[in-house]
Amino acid sequence: MKKMLLAATLAASMCVPAYANYATSGDAVYDAPEFDREVNEVQVVESSEKEKNMGKPLPIKFTGDKAEYDSVSGDFYLQGNVTITQGRETLKTDYAQGNMKTGDVWLEQGGTIVEPGTEMNGKWAHYNFNTKTGEIKEISGKSLKDWYTAPHATIHPDKMVMDEGGVMSRCPAKEHVPCLSITADTFEIYPQEKMVAKDVKVYIKGKHVYSRDTWVRDLTATNKTRIVPRIGYDGSDNGWFIKVDASWDLGEKTKVTADLPYYTEAEFKPMLGLEHNERNFKISYKNGWEEDDDDWYEKQNTWRFDYKRHHIIDGIPLSYSGYFEYGLWKNDRTGVKSWHREYAAYLHHDPIYLFGSKNTVLNLTTGKKWVNESYTGDTVSTDMYYVTLAQKLGHNVDTWVGWYREDVTSTLFDIGQPDMAKELRNGLRIKVTDKDTFTVVNRYDIGKHEQYEMNYKWLHRFCCWALEFEYEKEHYGDHGDSFKIYYYFYNL
Repeated sequence: MKKMLLAATLAASMCVPAYANYATSGDAVYDAPEFDREVNEVQVVESSEKEKNMGKPLPIKFTGDKAEYDSVSGDFYLQGNVTITQGRETLKTDYAQGNMKTGDVWLEQGGTIVEPGTEMNGKWAHYNFNTKTGEIKEISGKSLKDWYTAPHATIHPDKMVMDEGGVMSRCPAKEHVPCLSITADTFEIYPQEKMVAKDVKVYIKGKHVYSRDTWVRDLTATNKTRIVPRIGYDGSDNGWFIKVDASWDLGEKTKVTADLPYYTEAEFKPMLGLEHNERNFKISYKNGWEEDDDDWYEKQNTWRFDYKRHHIIDGIPLSYSGYFEYGLWKNDRTGVKSWHREYAAYLHHDPIYLFGSKNTVLNLTTGKKWVNESYTGDTVSTDMYYVTLAQKLGHNVDTWVGWYREDVTSTLFDIGQPDMAKELRNGLRIKVTDKDTFTVVNRYDIGKHEQYEMNYKWLHRFCCWALEFEYEKEHYGDHGDSFKIYYYFYNL
């Protein structure tokens, strides 16, 4: 079952593992907690590699409302809420039968295989755990961002073959033709090695645009080029914009990035970067423009080292992280240039789930940050405290409240600086429909005892695109308001 699911996952997704980084600076520290944060791409990869290196199959567990087992013949029957579990994979069905001695399992009424990020359905299946061979009929499912269907597949010890054709797409549309889809007469998938597709055709809105006889996809490499266009309106100061976000993988852990926006008011503000991502740390380089509260800052030759979260001692729910950043920064509004040196260390408590449920989660972080500016010659430090409590009120509703304490450490650059020393923030997020999500966030300045800002956001997902409206009602300064619109690829 492990090999079957792994092969299907690779065939469908053709994706590479992403590194889950939890930001420890900027606006990201104020985000609502993720209720299922412990399940992410990094953990999936580590678990899979661990199982692979063990060199022996994981135990198989069978459960059901009704179970029969013949110890002499080895025959077994499972009926009603049947689950067959091996490692991180779970097979769900209403009826299963097989033989423990021969290793055969039949799912004559079909079933669903589920693992983190992947769900595969089959109308009929047979698999032998001893020979690692099997057969699946009428396959459909989703793996990460990819949707796929195939009428038939055979499982071999070293590969899986979709021998009657198949369709793959990142467009989840059901009521109309997918925006983009790929078909092939056969797919041969060699897990963690390669995929060979024969008679490949690419369709856009159902129209055939490209063909090739054979397509070989290297599943061991991560060389990819990603180009994502975006358009929108970013307030009166920046105006309308068109943007291209691009990245080029130089290897499994290194990539070049380019953020290329043109604004009708702010004009061209490119940002070029280089990232190298290891398991324990990340090194990045930036040269270009970034914005904060409608002010633009040019980061010239800026290097950053991020040390990822690590537990202090196994078994103790405390972890530490930190970063160091250095570069020549320029405030576009004031013209001030300064060599900016910034470093910080953090202590995190693992998510605390209250009341015996993962629907209520408390996140605690404290730290210390130092900032030195060559323009002033001063080094300013501050203690940091972040406390966030989140509550899932239902499948489609969650709310959170956060208390944050952090002093300003640089008067030259607003970017990366808190808007206030003591902030109380509460939010509500409602998934109105499968396509529509509404979020409102209230920000309160504890030091001044007054409301700071209200933020309203509406996100509408099309099949492959998303349209996002954001309105900020400011209660500080001149009480100015801002309105933003974003239109971008959603499922890339």
